[in-house]
Amino acid sequence: MQEDSKGSPGHNFDELKERFQNNIYGTPKGRLRLDLINEDLDAHLAEQLGEGAWRVLDIGCGAAMISGRLAQAGHRLTLTDLSAEMLTAARANLESLGAAQACEEWREGAMQEVLPQLQGPYDLIIVHAVLEWMDDPRPALEQALSKLRSGGVLSLAFYNRNSLIYRNLLQGNFRKLKKNNWSHRKGGLTPQNPLDPDEVYGWLEQADMRQLCKRGIRTFYDFMQKHIARERSYEDVLEMERAHSQKEPYLSLGRYIHVLYRKE
Repeated sequence: MQEDSKGSPGHNFDELKERFQNNIYGTPKGRLRLDLINEDLDAHLAEQLGEGAWRVLDIGCGAAMISGRLAQAGHRLTLTDLSAEMLTAARANLESLGAAQACEEWREGAMQEVLPQLQGPYDLIIVHAVLEWMDDPRPALEQALSKLRSGGVLSLAFYNRNSLIYRNLLQGNFRKLKKNNWSHRKGGLTPQNPLDPDEVYGWLEQADMRQLCKRGIRTFYDFMQKHIARERSYEDVLEMERAHSQKEPYLSLGRYIHVLYRKE
């Protein structure tokens, strides 16, 4: 979803639900995002998640592809999204997993509108592919952190400005870079406000959050020539992403950046 700095909708995925699911969830790039984020959660939170049911807030949940897995494990969900259609998809996904009862609350609306209505604190807050749709994302992020308990964890994935700059350099779009123009065709699925990773890390550190891990998502896959990408198996691509996505300079070129932070 996309929201402006005041939290009002700027880009609602209701009309784009089928296209969004096909282009994101139904493709290797979508699988890479899900698999790598799940690996981060397993690697850094498996022990804590196994100690008992956590309260999980998934902001901009989409079809609940990440939080649905947590629901299967017995954790309690609050799901929010700007799009009613995406919430319908999330409900259908939870039902297919036999975990519909795990969702305690459904909220339709923009992030800044919904957060004041929610009763925290939460043990885990998921904010994936949301902030880059806002004109001014920092206040929304701080608002979300206020709902996180001490010792709780933020899972944040955001669209990486470094990757977009590099992609435009490769394509020779120098005029766009000089103008710092990230606009795309109306109605598309490309976010309008890619984020500078160092700036995001600074926001989190100033909010007394401690980094547990960071990873680039699709550090090379999106740069591959299409005919070469088609010739490589998903398993081979995933193996190479695993090998490079947590090392510089590849990490900072990922199309998305995923981080886990614990609240001190």
